[in-house]
Amino acid sequence: MGLTPLLVLYLVLQFSGQTQAQIDFPGLPQTVSLLENASKGSIVYSFTMENCNITKPSVVMEVNPATTFFNSPSQSIVAGGIYNIEITLSSSAALDAGVVNQYVLTITGTCDGANVTGQLFVRIIEVADPQCEPRFSSQVGDTVTVYSDIPASSPIYKVVLRQPKNTPVKYSITDPVPSPFTVSSSGSVLTPAVGFTNAAKTYQLQILVTDSLGNKCNGTLTVEVLSVYENPINFTVSSIAVTIPETNQPGMAVTTIKAQGNNVRYEMITPSSAYYIEEATGVIRNTFNLDLERTASLAFTMLQIRAYDKNQRSNSAIATVNITVLDVNEMAPSCTPAVFVTQVPETTSIGRALVTFSCKDPDVSNTTLSYTVVPNANSLYSFRMQGSQLQVNKTLTYDSEEIASVNFQYAATIVVTDSGTPQLTTSIPVFVTVTPVNNYPPVCVGPNSYSINENSAFGTSVGQLNATDRDYKFNNVEFSIEGGPTPPVFYINPRSGEINLLGNLDFETKSSYSLRIKVVDLNNDIIPDPVNQKTAYCSITISVLDYNDNPPECNPPYQTTTIYSTLSTGSDIVTLTCTDKDPTSVLSYSIVGGNTNNRFSMNGNNLRHSNFSYNPDGIFDPQTFELLIKVTDSTTSPRFTTTATVFVNVVPWTTTKPTTTTTTPTPKKQTKIVTETLTYWQPDIWFMVVLTLTGALFLTALALLAWKLAKGFRFCSQSAKEATQPLLQNSSATEVERPVDTTKQQPPEKEKKDIAPLSPLSLQFDGRAQDPVTGREYLFNSHTGERRWL
Repeated sequence: MGLTPLLVLYLVLQFSGQTQAQIDFPGLPQTVSLLENASKGSIVYSFTMENCNITKPSVVMEVNPATTFFNSPSQSIVAGGIYNIEITLSSSAALDAGVVNQYVLTITGTCDGANVTGQLFVRIIEVADPQCEPRFSSQVGDTVTVYSDIPASSPIYKVVLRQPKNTPVKYSITDPVPSPFTVSSSGSVLTPAVGFTNAAKTYQLQILVTDSLGNKCNGTLTVEVLSVYENPINFTVSSIAVTIPETNQPGMAVTTIKAQGNNVRYEMITPSSAYYIEEATGVIRNTFNLDLERTASLAFTMLQIRAYDKNQRSNSAIATVNITVLDVNEMAPSCTPAVFVTQVPETTSIGRALVTFSCKDPDVSNTTLSYTVVPNANSLYSFRMQGSQLQVNKTLTYDSEEIASVNFQYAATIVVTDSGTPQLTTSIPVFVTVTPVNNYPPVCVGPNSYSINENSAFGTSVGQLNATDRDYKFNNVEFSIEGGPTPPVFYINPRSGEINLLGNLDFETKSSYSLRIKVVDLNNDIIPDPVNQKTAYCSITISVLDYNDNPPECNPPYQTTTIYSTLSTGSDIVTLTCTDKDPTSVLSYSIVGGNTNNRFSMNGNNLRHSNFSYNPDGIFDPQTFELLIKVTDSTTSPRFTTTATVFVNVVPWTTTKPTTTTTTPTPKKQTKIVTETLTYWQPDIWFMVVLTLTGALFLTALALLAWKLAKGFRFCSQSAKEATQPLLQNSSATEVERPVDTTKQQPPEKEKKDIAPLSPLSLQFDGRAQDPVTGREYLFNSHTGERRWL
């Protein structure tokens, strides 16, 4: 029986202490590495979501920089409350470390209204091997469709590499061998040199790509040749003859050949490097200077020209063109080197000589040569000629998008002209590749100030620090925090500069953090050298925003005071001293218990009262009030409260009148019951349960004890008592009260002079007066305020 209250208390405490665990991503944050040639559908990372007890939680993902390379998170239940989350590559994934070397995946899980967020950092690792386009390198390969009338040696397909490295790259057809098709050094697949003789034929080519280090990739190309409808094509003459001087400049018209028919196109059947024919017009032009001194075989050339219908290649006719070149006895200058290729750092000084050309003219009479730089759009004014010497004319730069678009190569042509009539020229291609030099230090561009709520969760993004670097690749910098608090409170992403929260914040302990961020540039030399890396430092301030997370505190929590009932109602009885560690909190005060008859109110943190009533025949207020005052720190959520207790003892005091010498008859003996109404505090339900059980046991024991005593003793009824102590005079019960004079704190001196002779029992009273309301007379003690009714 004695254990029952303890058992109930234990169960109540156990029930009230139960809390539900929060959902969590224990595997995040995390950093993983992924090869840029990772296959589509491959798993990027797997982790779990715990403490989720619903059938289908929501898991969403945000990718920065935005891309469709990653599938939405998939989930599968592992055990009760545990789900496995899996991130995979999508079918559109085309990872390229040169474009984006890291993705930040922010995953948010929602379970039954609760949220959890974690981050996955995916680093893309560069692959050195050449990478053919996925479709070309697939098992099926790529397909191209052409008509059978396409000209011979025409480009029909371009083998494209996703990330060309280790140039130059070599292309070759490995099957069939030999192959009617050819592939150029730039990866263009050319039709057979004799064209297509059969229509509706399919060819399948295996093409191998090899870089300068021997790394390889390969693919399959299927060529489908379609037949076309024919229209008659014919020449009016089967052959023509022309004569031109050897001084014909490159691109000059040699002759024009015409055929009859619709949609006529022209091509040369006879291979020739000296001439070419315009496909649409039939104009034959020479491709270079026809120098008979250098190439005697150019004196006579016979070309076979085919005219064909562009919609039906088999509809064609052939004519012969005989070209005779007349010797003018003149030769163009000859130069060494014929092509100039070099590599220089971007800090190469102006005026530096890059090369000296050695040129001569075989014609004895032409001994004077002139040199001219013909630039393209990127190399304008970059070079100059001093005689036969090529010099740098202005500062070369590696750090621009324009030069990066042409692989950091300045291209120009040196034209060498002799003094003959007509003048002959020689062109020397010049290719100058600029290599990077780490010239500029990083520069911090801010922002320099950030703010974050003190209740922010782990991993919350504070902001992103930005820094620039004028060296190409631009803004290729790495961030780190120098020093800082220990253990660290913040983390900065080395590549993106995003600042995240690592530890707990407490505004009341520390309201701001000053961090020194180190910014280092990366890969800005031709051979990255950590010793020559340039560094900048950024000072940032992170302000912690206050969040209401502390309850008010009152000192002291309990107070006791005594007042007279006649105290002015505008006076402050007690001033509560309460504080809140949250500086933004504004405290409010309200009485929530013990305020019998609403005699008290709060003026801010000051306790005040209204008039008391101690009328025996009317409202009779308690003489002791136990006031519970709730102190609240906010009007909005979250809010915290605390309760202060104030005990107010009220000394009743009423206004009295002087007594007279009239003899007051002795009242009859009577018993008066004085009832006192007290306020009480109502505790929580669990406490009432325990108290009720304990009280029942106590009353049972008390009843047994009373029953035992009743057997041997007789009880006599006694008069009801007020304030637990009766005062008797002349064998009659009297009522003792403590009235308070509403006009002054001490009884008037006049009352002391009119005191009638008192009995010895009344010697403790030094005054006599009459109640102005009831007319009853009483004795009183001017020091204690005690009354005795007569």
